[in-house]
Amino acid sequence: MEAPGVACGRLLAFLLLLLLLLGRWPGAAAQKLEVLQSQGPESVPAGQTLTLPCTLRGDAVPGGVRWHKGSDRQQPPIYSQKEPFPPRVIRVIPESNTDFTIQITDIRPEDAGTYFCVKYRLRVTGESEEASGAGTEVLVIATPSQPVITAPSGRVAPGSTVAFNCSTGGFYPRDITVTWFKGSSEMKASDTVVLPRGENITYQVWSTVKVQLSREDLMTQLLCRITHKTVVGTLEQSFRLADVLRVPPKVQVETSPPSPVKLNTNVTITCHAQGFYPDETSLNLFDVNNKTEMGKTCPSTQNQDGTFSIKSSLELMATEERNMSAFTCLVEHNSQPPLNGTVTLVIKVQAEESGSPNTLPGQCTVAHP
Repeated sequence: MEAPGVACGRLLAFLLLLLLLLGRWPGAAAQKLEVLQSQGPESVPAGQTLTLPCTLRGDAVPGGVRWHKGSDRQQPPIYSQKEPFPPRVIRVIPESNTDFTIQITDIRPEDAGTYFCVKYRLRVTGESEEASGAGTEVLVIATPSQPVITAPSGRVAPGSTVAFNCSTGGFYPRDITVTWFKGSSEMKASDTVVLPRGENITYQVWSTVKVQLSREDLMTQLLCRITHKTVVGTLEQSFRLADVLRVPPKVQVETSPPSPVKLNTNVTITCHAQGFYPDETSLNLFDVNNKTEMGKTCPSTQNQDGTFSIKSSLELMATEERNMSAFTCLVEHNSQPPLNGTVTLVIKVQAEESGSPNTLPGQCTVAHP
């Protein structure tokens, strides 16, 4: 059996060692627990990995460490020392009792905010907050989406003024530039708005330009160019102005040879629909008194200026009963009210060839709605 004095000495040595380890030996000052983290702001591009340093300094207390996004401790933590945490969150040194640095992979715009590293103390009633870091502000730098140009759904005639909109979103920071071009010429936007107007994690921009269209714009493109600090170069989107233009056809009906024609001559009645856009036209040429006698319509052809032309022909013999026959061409273009043209076939009868003054000139009219 060990002597009482020896046992007492061993107990005293154990207590002194324990106090030494805990830093609480008589006369020693207690060191207040501190949670150290960078205040930021930390800027990280979307898709990259964010590192959030956190170290504990001072007296150790029982209890875990958690990372919170925002000041509301009632929200689930993004990291908890004693609980499973999301797969995008990684503890850098898992075995450390003082370093609680974490990493968040595949950063997204919604990850922007202020992050707090918090030390909790274990009590009989559960854990309570013991100390918190000052918070690290995180800004996520996000690239704008591919711009989109929108225009009216219907078509308009040359001379009309049309408003076009260009939009892009999901970007940060807020500063962004939208530039419009018609062909190679820069145009001034009538309005450009970045929303929301206050602080936010991402932004959207809408820009409007008004363009007075002309027939020559069938071959012209409108361009929206986006410039943002996250983009190397620019983002661009183009729009064919031909997609909103409607150029009505010019309708002409004629006879070949020109009227009046000799009796029993081969005659061709031709209807021309020229210079229209888009290529959405139906053309019917027929004898007014015999609508079953229809012309033969050829496929449309494209002109150098981007418009289209089409024709229909009806071949016949200039018999005496055909004299003063009327032929009508009916043209429907792009679901618009029809246009029509009419020609009257005048035939020279025998008496007229001897100099009769009753010969009538050929007639051709074009009616517009």
